[in-house]
Amino acid sequence: MTRILLISRDPGATNQLVALRHILTGAVCERRKNLFDHLGLAVCPDIMPIAKDYAGDIWQQNGITARDWPNMSSEQAIGAYLAGFAADQIITGTCHVDDRTEQAIWRVARRLGMATTAFLDSVHNIELRFRDDAGAVILPDRVALIDDSGVAAVRALGLSGRMIFISGNLYQSYIKTKKPRTPGHKWRGESLILFASDYIREMQALGLFFEITEFDCLDCLIDLLTSGDISDYLTGFTPPCRLVIRPHPKDSAGKYRHYPARSNENITIQISNSGAATEAILSAQLVAGLESSLIGEARMLGVEVLELGPIVKSRRDPPETV
Repeated sequence: MTRILLISRDPGATNQLVALRHILTGAVCERRKNLFDHLGLAVCPDIMPIAKDYAGDIWQQNGITARDWPNMSSEQAIGAYLAGFAADQIITGTCHVDDRTEQAIWRVARRLGMATTAFLDSVHNIELRFRDDAGAVILPDRVALIDDSGVAAVRALGLSGRMIFISGNLYQSYIKTKKPRTPGHKWRGESLILFASDYIREMQALGLFFEITEFDCLDCLIDLLTSGDISDYLTGFTPPCRLVIRPHPKDSAGKYRHYPARSNENITIQISNSGAATEAILSAQLVAGLESSLIGEARMLGVEVLELGPIVKSRRDPPETV
């Protein structure tokens, strides 16, 4: 039997691998046949998930217990660990600039003769995911993209032909079939709005530039709800509302601690990351945010969304009047 290791750290990447496991171990379907072909699989594989940091909770929320990635500081230790599984193939997610574990796995696996495939969960910052801290390009054997828009970026890094394939956004399809749409929840007659955080401030601390931050978006949303200007963008949303800030797993502790004090007669603000992301989305009448993956998931689940980035930008730079 073919053995595959699924290894990830970041939440979005782990979501893709959760859905991939579901497809590979499920009934035969066209998508499964395509993935078997791209991954070079001839028989149903033995799949072992391995989770670092944030990934363990994601697997657990989906009813799967993953092995914990041990604390290792050298590629020699990583090599010894991976060799112990006698795997035929390693499938990873991709991290951002705050962690290079997947890159180390790709290098070590190549020396061990293990094939590697990286599944991307986003079209953002693709190049950063395949460059190390010194700027050198580090690549797996294959890359799976969610759509065609990322092809040019990975080709520019040196991948071509069958080294690139389009998997689609596996997780969005997965949650649509797994989680039925349920009516939005109400607290004492209040409509629930979910604000999906991004970890932009944490990325800024690592030297990356962003034109719009998560705080810009949250401040804008609170202003729209307080003033009633939310009706310019959405119909049917009237006070009172409960605004639930859902922190990103990579947010620093206490990041939004001052926001509940800004509650007023129109909105009650609270912070909560309880339950799985899908459950939080399905409890809301609206999901608002910048670039969080929860925006795409809400669309897939039929929950209304509000992308705040364009609104922030338009309010900063209103069109000139003639």
